[in-house]
Amino acid sequence: MTKTSFDLQAALEKLHEEDWLHPEEKAFNDADDIIESEKDKKYQEKYYWVAQFSHILINQFDQSSRACSRILRQSDHKYIARAMTRFPESDFNNLSEIQEALDTYCKEQGVK
Repeated sequence: MTKTSFDLQAALEKLHEEDWLHPEEKAFNDADDIIESEKDKKYQEKYYWVAQFSHILINQFDQSSRACSRILRQSDHKYIARAMTRFPESDFNNLSEIQEALDTYCKEQGVK
């Protein structure tokens, strides 16, 4: 049998790092993180952005799904249909709102 040593000071430092000693403070921060992570998950999907652009192009500019696929440089118009099925509602009113949201998201992610 090997004898293992336990470093109490290192364990306490780890607890302080992860804030396990005061979980009630972290609980308030976690609620905001959950909302942000849902938004991030949606924003990370290529389907989401294709669907948002497609909704605007079809509803405001009277473009077909084939035209949308050409404009968005997608290989198949079925990709447009799948994206719009996955995200049936438009979250933006015009193209500039989509651009602002993309700019903001890119800055949050550290992309120039």
